[in-house]
Amino acid sequence: MLVSSDLRAQQDPSYTHFTYNKLMYNPAYAGASNQYCLNAITHQQWLGYEDQTKLLKTQGGMPIGDNLPQNIAPKTTGLAFSAPISIPTANGKLNIGGVFASFIKDKIAYEDNTFFRGGLSGAYTTADGVSYRLGLELTSLTKSLDGAGLRYHDPNDPNIPTGMSSDTKTTFGAGFYYSNPNIFNGLFAGLSMTHMMPQEFAYGTSGAIKITTARHIYMVAGYKQDNFLGNPSLTVEPSMLIKTVMGENGGFVKPELDLQGMVTYNDLYAGGLNLRSYGLGVDAISFMLGYYPPLLNGGANSRQKLRVGYSYDLTTSYVRTTSYGTHELQVNYCFTFELPPRPPKIYRHPRWMKRSPVND
Repeated sequence: MLVSSDLRAQQDPSYTHFTYNKLMYNPAYAGASNQYCLNAITHQQWLGYEDQTKLLKTQGGMPIGDNLPQNIAPKTTGLAFSAPISIPTANGKLNIGGVFASFIKDKIAYEDNTFFRGGLSGAYTTADGVSYRLGLELTSLTKSLDGAGLRYHDPNDPNIPTGMSSDTKTTFGAGFYYSNPNIFNGLFAGLSMTHMMPQEFAYGTSGAIKITTARHIYMVAGYKQDNFLGNPSLTVEPSMLIKTVMGENGGFVKPELDLQGMVTYNDLYAGGLNLRSYGLGVDAISFMLGYYPPLLNGGANSRQKLRVGYSYDLTTSYVRTTSYGTHELQVNYCFTFELPPRPPKIYRHPRWMKRSPVND
């Protein structure tokens, strides 16, 4: 009661399908697929997690009788678009980077976090296809707090906002991404950081409620292996993601580790598991499904690719006593786009026109 300290925790949204949404946390991935890609994802966490402040009593002993929302758990919706940057060469086109833009809406109880992100990447690719990429991003982050959903213990507490309060700041991020098609059937690894320059957000007219963004660090790695278990119809894709948060004065929170394995059949159906651990404990076990609807057979746009993924997180922590689990749905659509060649220009001049012979 006599000693106070800062609270440091993850502020960025969390995704189960992290392998298929790398752009959401690493700007270096922009353009890495050498295709134009649209990513959409929705993450509904801890369904049934209700606001229980109605059970509390005010200082005067009177119960709070307001009708509060049935679910105040995190809800995340994201949309991203990326495009490659290529230059023509004697052997075709060389990918030298990419650009991207994304929108993320993250709601946690009575607080909304809105991310508008944009950035670019640069790439160096060797003759055997090994790619090294660096990326930078600029993020406009708006934090909003609905004070009408808060309940005060002391009546008319001036430090608690009574209405909607918001603040907007700009943050930066950077990342590195490596891919090698010669190891297995494709090895990748990435390292990125968001909110490199921490910003302080204030709520209410008094500014008593303050939140400082923390530096988030992401480390991802995985590979793809065809002919799994000797079956040419099966492909396995194991991957991992490590997340941690660094404070302003140094120090890290306990890292969160995701271990994931997906098996794909005939490039059409996929299934797998994701194990999420925090410290030495297991936080959730996720059951994952994927479907790749065939779009076109042959033709100029045959490289189109659509993926639909779904996951259900079974929470293993104490939260499971008040939650129905977590649902996530993601859609990825990638396609190529080629400008038609310019039609040749035809010049005509009487001097060079071919004339029919004239009979005298």
